[in-house]
Order: sequence, then C-alpha cells, then structure tokens
Amino acid sequence: NRVRAGNERVIRPRLADAAFFWKSDRRVSLVERSDALRKVVYQRGLGSIYDKSIRIAKLAATVGGQIGADVAIIERAALLAKCDLLTSLVGEFPKLQGLMGKYYATADGEPVGVAEAIGEQYLPRFAGDALPETAAGQAIAIADKLDTLAGIFALGKKPIGKRDPFGLRRSALAIIRIIIEQRLDLDFTALVAAAIAHHPIHHKDENALAENLYDFIIERMRSYYLDRQSNLTAEMFAAVMAKRPGSLLDFDN
Repeated sequence: NRVRAGNERVIRPRLADAAFFWKSDRRVSLVERSDALRKVVYQRGLGSIYDKSIRIAKLAATVGGQIGADVAIIERAALLAKCDLLTSLVGEFPKLQGLMGKYYATADGEPVGVAEAIGEQYLPRFAGDALPETAAGQAIAIADKLDTLAGIFALGKKPIGKRDPFGLRRSALAIIRIIIEQRLDLDFTALVAAAIAHHPIHHKDENALAENLYDFIIERMRSYYLDRQSNLTAEMFAAVMAKRPGSLLDFDN
C-alpha cells in the first residue's frame, strides 16, 4: 500500500497535467496549426517543418500511387502529420508525437484514414516495433524517412563510423522493413531520385548522390538478411546486390 500510494502521488499530477494540456490544445485544430510550422526550422539548409511536410506529401503521393492508396488521404495526412509537435501535450510528453496527432485529428473530425496515417507515420520506431498497416500510413512513413535521408545526404552529413546523430541507419532499416515485410512493390530507385529532387539543396551531381543514398540503404539490407537467415551467405547477398535491383521486393525475391 505504501508503494502504491507513493506511485499515485507521482502519477496523478502527471495525468492531471495531461488532461489540462488536452483541453487547452483542443481549442486550436491541427489544420489551424499548420501555418505556424513555417516558423519552426527543421534543419539549417532544409527549410522549416512546414517545408518538410510539403515534401513528404509529394513523395508519399508518389508512393501511394504505386501501391494503390488514396492520394487525397495521404496528402491531407501529410499536411497535418507534424502539427501535433506544436501542441502543449506533445511538448510535455515528446514520445506521444504521432499518437496524439491521431487523437487530435479524430477529435477534429478528420477522416479515419487521415488519423490512422498520422498515428503510423513514425513506425517502426525501433527494432522489432510494429509496422504501419494502412496504405496511407505506409506511404507517409516511407516518405518521411526517405526525405530525412535525402536531405542529410544532400548536406554532406552521411554517417561516418559509428556516429549517426540523425539516426539514418535506423531510418534506412525501417524503410526496408516496411517495403519487404509489407510486400510493397515500389520503384525504389525512382523514389530515391525524387526525394533528392524535392530538396532545396541542388547537388552538383544528383545522380551520384542518388546512387550513394541507394547504396547506403541497400547496405543496411546486408545485416537485415544475414542476421535473420542462417542459410544465407555474404557471397549470395553480394551477388544480388551487384544487380542493383530497382525494387527492394525484387531484391528480396
């Protein structure tokens, strides 16, 4: 009882804070917060979070077109996806980003598909985490991570050694998992090129940059396969990699 009472003294004020922030945040809809994202810098050289949202919408629409998703749902969800970052509740509890966006979108009366996609945008967050299940959620999750990879590569800040401050290896592996485990037949080389083209930084050789990014992502597949399949050798992986398949699903097959 003493332990329970101690826990309650800690938890109750936090729950009270969350309830207060929820009521306060609900006074402004997600869509009304969208324009304010223009004032939030995403990364120097890559514009604001609003700019990133627009890039995600374009790239996710391309993904959605290839997997038969509702492009209107994707574009609406992409516009609202990062708006919960401006809410007090997510400011107090950062790990709830995306999840709270889903709840706010639902409370605002947004379509179910939009709310679900917002909630799935960060999946998978870690190794073994769940994958986005809806087509719109898959499209936005892939586009968000690929946009981050393309932008940081364009800035010339690809990971060196064990240092990876932007979590690019994790993002690459997440993209691989979504595409292969959800069996999405995408023209991946075209998506990589599009992600680079959407960025404000115009690299002197975008084709070479796209090849470098493709190679970085494909290299993450090495550990993905070798750690999972005991009968697969490094030589077998290298033989497939040498073909540079345009589709990760073709690579898997």
